[in-house]
Amino acid sequence: MPLPSSPATEIRRAWAVTAALCGVLGCGDPPPQFDNGPATNSDELFSIDRLPRFDLTLDPDSWAALEAEPKAWVPGSFEYDGVVYDNVGIRLKGNHSFRPIDDKPAFKIKFNKYIPGGRFLQLEGLTLNNMVVDSSMLREWIGYRVFRAIGVPAPRVGYAQVWVNGELYGLYLDIEPYDDEFLERVYADPSGNLYESDKNADLDEPLDSWDQDEGEDLSRDDLLAFSQLALLDTNEVFYADAGGVDLPRFLAFMAGETILGHFDGHIGGHNFFVYHEPTLDQWSYQPWSLDQALVRKVTPFEHNGYLGYKCLRDSQCLVDYLQASQLALAQFQTVDIRAEVERAIALTDEAMHADPRRPYSAKSVESGRKRSLDFITARAAELAPQLDCLVDGKEPDRDGDGYGPCFQDCDEDDAAINPDAEELCDGIDNNCSGYADDVPACECPMVESEGRNFYLCYNSITWLAARDFCVAQGHVLARFDSATQMAKVADAAQSVHSSYWAFGLNDRDVEAEYRWLDGSAPTFTAWASGEPSHQLGWFDCIFINDGVWSERNCIEQAPFICSDE
Repeated sequence: MPLPSSPATEIRRAWAVTAALCGVLGCGDPPPQFDNGPATNSDELFSIDRLPRFDLTLDPDSWAALEAEPKAWVPGSFEYDGVVYDNVGIRLKGNHSFRPIDDKPAFKIKFNKYIPGGRFLQLEGLTLNNMVVDSSMLREWIGYRVFRAIGVPAPRVGYAQVWVNGELYGLYLDIEPYDDEFLERVYADPSGNLYESDKNADLDEPLDSWDQDEGEDLSRDDLLAFSQLALLDTNEVFYADAGGVDLPRFLAFMAGETILGHFDGHIGGHNFFVYHEPTLDQWSYQPWSLDQALVRKVTPFEHNGYLGYKCLRDSQCLVDYLQASQLALAQFQTVDIRAEVERAIALTDEAMHADPRRPYSAKSVESGRKRSLDFITARAAELAPQLDCLVDGKEPDRDGDGYGPCFQDCDEDDAAINPDAEELCDGIDNNCSGYADDVPACECPMVESEGRNFYLCYNSITWLAARDFCVAQGHVLARFDSATQMAKVADAAQSVHSSYWAFGLNDRDVEAEYRWLDGSAPTFTAWASGEPSHQLGWFDCIFINDGVWSERNCIEQAPFICSDE
């Protein structure tokens, strides 16, 4: 028998415009109309026209198995609109977003795990993301919508309310998985191999660092050939008749990550998929893990994934990328993204308020919604001037140093200043990194506090890179022995640059056990309000701003503080 509808769903169906939405939707607007009937196909399911209810049931053995091995498949049942699908595969998912089964976990559902050919609305599976790393509960939905709008192979996305063993677990993002059904929908030849870069797998890394998610050929010979082509000291991987990347789709993929500020994706060298379409013998890239998008406004030239980095440093590919990015902006602007986001908010608002396991207050979600909407609606105007650097379809090189102004040459009047120049510790950005004297050979400004020396390095790099930079200088990422020692250094840092600064405290080894890099525990704390965020299980590296600590992502870029041993 189907479980009764939740009060939240009934309230949403009746629709009441809440004060929380007035600033976003406009209280004078007519209420949006939604389809309350069950989805009859996957397009209806992955839409912002309806909010389905999914019921998962796990027996005690499956529950215990997920407690012991959360990412191992267990049998359970899935119910939608009164129809029960028995013996489906269920497991938990996530890295930073991982939560145990008794919290608000993210789920993978596989309808053919135990029953060959099992399908739900012709879908092989579902991905239910918990949105615990996204206070707006919008970033992933917006992100995949943008990628699809600019022609990148990307999942369809909707929302759902999820119950587990009769208990409301809350509002979830419902994502189309990258699987056989996705490949058949998107590609002319869906028989190829699909690989995932989850933990820094890339074309210059060992092949076994990739996860193979689809494809019957397990030899990885195709991936090896692609890697070997990419590693050649030529641009053949972009322009080969066969064996290389599907260039239009790849350049659109790069542009999409820029529009979204997806620093945690291929820009950062991980969190993406690649698919080899056998008939064309071409590779395409697919986005993934967008819950940290729409936060950092990256430039069009920050791609550090192997192929993106290579393209930006090839004159022909760079020009093609700039033109493709301009096209992507034009395609993106054909979407009324504000109207679509407002509809998604209206669809999910009551379910968000009724979600008993979301780690944010309703006020935080409402603020996050506004930030995400402001971010995406401003991107076209912000990016267009950065992409307008070609002259007659070519990149100029006025000083003849082999580098043009699009992103590589920061001084077109001085041939001695370019990305290949040596940083001379002379107060000039010789190598066009964006910072002067930002190599370990150049000592950072020093401040003394309680008998120890601290070095204020204002170039913004990741926490992990800052740790290595300090070591290269003969120092360590800073350790503070007292609150008064820290306060003096923090004041000096803020006078150099008003922002978050990285230092050496972290809980990377054991969650919630904060240690300095020498393994010792701090003798004092200075947490900001609401910190440490280990209660949400996100991040592991500590930053200081205005004298108080915040726990943030270790790949967050910021200036940093080194200290003597």
